[in-house]
Amino acid sequence: MIPFENIAVIGSGNVAYTYSKVLKDNGINLQYVFVRNQNKISEVENLFGVKAVSDYEPLFSCDLIIIAVKDDAIEEVAARLQNYKGVLVHTSGTQNSTILKTVENYGIIYPLQTLTKDYKVDFKSVPVLINASSSEVKDKIRVVAQKMSDVVIECSDEDRRYIHMNAVYVSNFVNVMLQIGERLLNKKSLDISILEPLVRETVNKAFSMGAEKALTGPARRGDKETISKHLELLKSNEEEKEIYKLLTNYIINKYLKNEEL
Repeated sequence: MIPFENIAVIGSGNVAYTYSKVLKDNGINLQYVFVRNQNKISEVENLFGVKAVSDYEPLFSCDLIIIAVKDDAIEEVAARLQNYKGVLVHTSGTQNSTILKTVENYGIIYPLQTLTKDYKVDFKSVPVLINASSSEVKDKIRVVAQKMSDVVIECSDEDRRYIHMNAVYVSNFVNVMLQIGERLLNKKSLDISILEPLVRETVNKAFSMGAEKALTGPARRGDKETISKHLELLKSNEEEKEIYKLLTNYIINKYLKNEEL
């Protein structure tokens, strides 16, 4: 049984959209969605079948408010809810839970996943990290989180920030590498789809046998001739060439202790 009768979500970005959808899809009573832009009210109401508002006052009738806005806006939103008597949570990977200390009962429901409005994700498999101001509040938050996901993990603020930093390495930076590959291939009228089997196998193998054991390639084996040929191909792409050299030197120094390029 959900320990909250009425829930509100604050925000209109990717996380707010996903949380609103997941809550509705799991039969959880989403009462309000707060959107700052009044022009979005009709769109949100039609999308989720809930009341959309641009005034904070109606939210005070809810017993759980989920702040799903940009990190640098959380404190400002929390300040608008100083006299709120319910449970207030945010969804940030980096902000302390204590940023919500303007209220008595607060916590975290952080989704460890890249979320985009136009891309459907299986949220049941998304790790959801939780923390709270007290054991009682944490138990209540856990019930909601377990309705949303099958992977709910209690996590301190410090550990959550550290996990988030590592997530940037394995998600955002990997995405940038894919963008570079796509851009360079497009210059030769080649399609990045030819690399998809390689990318999928690389990830699968890394998690299967460990990333360090799974690493292959010219830098790992100290193949300076191939590395030189690659750098020659990148001579008209200075930024990408420097990134190639940086990562190659990192691998060489870690595994082979040779001189830098």
